[in-house]
Amino acid sequence: MKAKKITLKENTVLCREGDLEKDIYLVISGRLLICSRSGKRVTPIAYIGENEYFGEMSFLDNKPRSADVVAIESTELLQIPPEALKEQLPKWLLFTMRQMTQRIRSMDEVIRDRGIKRQNVDTIKPLSIDEQRVLFDIIDQG
Repeated sequence: MKAKKITLKENTVLCREGDLEKDIYLVISGRLLICSRSGKRVTPIAYIGENEYFGEMSFLDNKPRSADVVAIESTELLQIPPEALKEQLPKWLLFTMRQMTQRIRSMDEVIRDRGIKRQNVDTIKPLSIDEQRVLFDIIDQG
């Protein structure tokens, strides 16, 4: 399989936490929000824009998606299936990257379970209640 270009309209969900697909994505243009949901609360994790990639954790460790991804404006992506890239990577590098991914997933779980105190740190601005409602409805559809 080869990489292919895909286009998302604004407010389109690309993937949801728990999804099983393993592709990695490179943003050609546009902007996406990576977020997590707990009940009706939506917490922004990162904004991804041009020349940035995401999906690497599931791509590397074959585990379900760890977050929801929503296009917050019209976005063009390069969708790269695992087969297209993994065969080009040396085995030692894949092993190292999988180990790093496991550490990140472990820290994600700690943060989700215990939360994190944000003191004097530049972080992503929390979403307003209205923004959370809109995103929750978008992600929850389908």
